[in-house]
Amino acid sequence: MTMSDPDWNSIVEQYAERVFRIGYRILGSVHDAEDVSQIVFAEAFKLHRAGAVRSMTGLLVRLSTLRSIDQFRSRKTSVSISGVDKISTHGPAEEAAGKELAAWLRQAACDLPEQQAAVFSLTHFEQLERNEVAAILSISPESVSSALYKARQTLQSQLSVLNGGIS
Repeated sequence: MTMSDPDWNSIVEQYAERVFRIGYRILGSVHDAEDVSQIVFAEAFKLHRAGAVRSMTGLLVRLSTLRSIDQFRSRKTSVSISGVDKISTHGPAEEAAGKELAAWLRQAACDLPEQQAAVFSLTHFEQLERNEVAAILSISPESVSSALYKARQTLQSQLSVLNGGIS
């Protein structure tokens, strides 16, 4: 096997969990994360066939993030976030408020401009460092900081409006 002909079974095995996890954290749905994972690996295969891929990790993380955001944006209805596998010490009201806030954050993050949405998702949902995000998105670390600042400002402003409307 040559460098230009990778073992796709090994690639899928190595990256499947990470690709799925990114999709799940952004989408909040196992089914949607599985769908995105299939799309990501098919797209990565096509991109590899079209030309050299510098970093398979970077490509797969970037595609996972962007395709998950695309999937979220294309939804017609809101998806509830299921917490049935989690044990909680919070009461039903706190659980409901937490689920509502998580759903709002996913929606609001996906409504951001594409670069801000990707930077915010990779930073907060995947907990990647600035330089890792920069490498994955092929932008400068300064651009990551700027996009993250703008995304946080927008989300904070929206949350302030939301909180103002509740009280």
